Amino acid sequence: MASLDFVWNNNQSKVTGTFFAKKRRLQGKTAEKTTINFLNSGDKEKVSEKQNFNKIETSTNPSTTRNTEHVKKKWSNDKTQNRDNDAENTNANLAKDKNKKDKRAAATVLKSGQTPTDHVKKKWINDDRTENREDDTENIDRRLVKRKNKKDKLAAAALLKSGQKPAPIQKDKFTHSLFSEKYKMKSISNVPGVSVVEKVFSSNCAFKDLDIHKYIVSNLEKHGFTTLTNVQEKAIPVMLKGQNVLIRSQTGSGKTLAYAVPILDALQSITPRLERNHGVQAIIVVPTRELALQTHEIISKICTFQWIVVGHLCGGENRNTEKTRLRKGTHILIATPGRLLDHILHTSSFKINNVRCLVLDEADRLLDMGFKKDIVKIVEELDKSKKNDEYDPMAMLRGDTSKEVIDENEPDTSYCLRDPKNMKRQNVLLSATLTKGIAELAEFTMKDHIYIDALAEDLNINPNHMVIPKTVRQEYIITFVKHRLFTLASILVAKSKENCKILVFMATSQMVDFHYELFSKYLAILPFNRGKLNSGNVVLLDDGLEDSDDDEEVALDAQFFKLHGSMEQNKRKEQFSGFRKAKKGILICTDVAARGIDVPQADHVIQYTGPQTDEDYIHRVGRTGRVDQAGTALIFLTHEEQEYVNHLREHKVFLKERTSSEFSNHLCDLMKEADAERAAVALQNRFQNAVSANGDLYKLACFAYSSWSRFYNSYPAKLRKIFNFQKVNLGHYVTSFAIKDTPSAVARQVKGHVAKFEPKRLNRKLQIHENTEQPTKFKQPQKRKIKSISLTTSEYASGLTFKKKKKN
Repeated sequence: MASLDFVWNNNQSKVTGTFFAKKRRLQGKTAEKTTINFLNSGDKEKVSEKQNFNKIETSTNPSTTRNTEHVKKKWSNDKTQNRDNDAENTNANLAKDKNKKDKRAAATVLKSGQTPTDHVKKKWINDDRTENREDDTENIDRRLVKRKNKKDKLAAAALLKSGQKPAPIQKDKFTHSLFSEKYKMKSISNVPGVSVVEKVFSSNCAFKDLDIHKYIVSNLEKHGFTTLTNVQEKAIPVMLKGQNVLIRSQTGSGKTLAYAVPILDALQSITPRLERNHGVQAIIVVPTRELALQTHEIISKICTFQWIVVGHLCGGENRNTEKTRLRKGTHILIATPGRLLDHILHTSSFKINNVRCLVLDEADRLLDMGFKKDIVKIVEELDKSKKNDEYDPMAMLRGDTSKEVIDENEPDTSYCLRDPKNMKRQNVLLSATLTKGIAELAEFTMKDHIYIDALAEDLNINPNHMVIPKTVRQEYIITFVKHRLFTLASILVAKSKENCKILVFMATSQMVDFHYELFSKYLAILPFNRGKLNSGNVVLLDDGLEDSDDDEEVALDAQFFKLHGSMEQNKRKEQFSGFRKAKKGILICTDVAARGIDVPQADHVIQYTGPQTDEDYIHRVGRTGRVDQAGTALIFLTHEEQEYVNHLREHKVFLKERTSSEFSNHLCDLMKEADAERAAVALQNRFQNAVSANGDLYKLACFAYSSWSRFYNSYPAKLRKIFNFQKVNLGHYVTSFAIKDTPSAVARQVKGHVAKFEPKRLNRKLQIHENTEQPTKFKQPQKRKIKSISLTTSEYASGLTFKKKKKN
């Protein structure tokens, strides 16, 4: 048996313990005592070895005493080694103290005005360099560069004062990590070809040649609409006959007037005149709020008949205001699908039994945005209201047949919208592309319809070919990933000098928010003293940009706007209307602005991220070159994405290559640098410093990068070989968002911020319809317990309920 008692001393680094080991009973009950010192800061192995040594020493077993000598020897060697280490540390401390004394002595001698001895001075300098060489190398280099720049600056200023010209400074070799990548060979061959185009304007047909009211014609000519486009020439006569129509035409070909003119002409011909209590006569369904506002503006502009009321319904607007507007009465209603179905199901004052025309504008976009279920429900509600209105037993008893019921299977050449008694409904679908989904939707909404294609009859084209307006000049630019940000900035600077409007399409709303904040604050506004002095070729200090942030100037004469689906309706409406009214500006947006939006004088379209479908490419490009006006469409591609050019060639779309060097001189003028690489690095450093210094901007950059990675990883299988997330360099893409951190650090930042957000609570009152695809579990109603009155009341009771007194 053995026991161990500890005795704590005042010295915290030492613990003294007493070890008692009892010998065998044959040799008596005497015990030996051994003291062990446990050093807290020592090695655990040494303590355990010493403990084992004491155990072996106090044991009387012969087999254990053999190992005593070598253990003692090892312990003594360890003590010797510790003594040597202590001696070295002591010598180092003495040397440091001596150096300090020498420095103090030298400083004292210098104070008194004498010069220290050479050996003391030499030793002092050598010790300083040896001690702090690694830490102070960068600081010394910076000081030398600043000192040299300052001398050059003073010398140049002196020469200028005397009337002489300073000598040009020799350029040193300039390298930066932004330009350290090796050039990647391109696999694109310049194959000339002719794109598929369609005729926009009719050759010899005008609005005055149509059988419509003269006031409508004069108002159209007043706003510049004189000649009919090809789609208007083919569609308006067919619609005036009241037939169902499926129209396919390119973007910017005037499809809005193709259905607006027949509707207005039919409603103004009703006698007696329409009154507001007659309700809605025509409904126009559009995919986005901006397109609803634009369509409302166009129809109101060409409508000169004051008794015809035009209204619109949009998500994000005040529902009570919309209810009041519907209660007063509206004849032509433009609406988005969700808000329209909401009012149909929940607004009792909204009557749809008189609707005799339904228009689905941008039908392909309606399907892409997931509105198929809403459209089907709207059509079902319209059919249901028509059947309920047809069956009126009291009117049948009275013999009142005020409403004429016409069989839909019978051919009818009259326009149903002209006759309020006609219960037939005309359906019109319009789309820039014809897909399988559009054909299925047309079969559901219309039984017999006429298909109108704006292409010439003699053109036999493949359905896979894209039809792009011939007035659009299509281009592409291939850049390194790290160069994307300042390349986009240089193109915006170059295009803004031409006094035009630019649309920049990006993948996500977070990317739009980040680039809008970055460009509007750190590109449009720059420090006054940047780059080179106006007086000569004298380079400012590297940190001159930071020192002169107080003196800033407007360097880019163009206003920035943004537009995406996550914005509040008031801001969204303000930004869109402001961009339309501006003479020149830059709109950074998502695909919410890619369908049907007509911006006057939109000369340039830039696709900063590649589209996920071919239809998205068509609609993005279609924002420019509208109604036979010239425009330019440029798409950004990396070296890994350059195969997309060949993909477009398969669809008869041919692009012209542009290089970033064509816009570098504009960046040099902006940053006041003679060298393009210096200008690019200066702008990139400004962006990165702004993101690092501004916490909110850094958060926007992290979320923008995270949303881009999710978008890039969600390309369909058709384009995943070109836009392959597995092949991209994420570190370079982080740099393209002006972030200095690694991708994993950015992911941790985003994860930390997302964890703090609470999920939005859905308002069940605004739920339009239940999801029928996932059947809900049937819950049996709980049985209510019924109390027996006979068991709880007395025959002598008064029948009055007794109220319990409240406890004080």
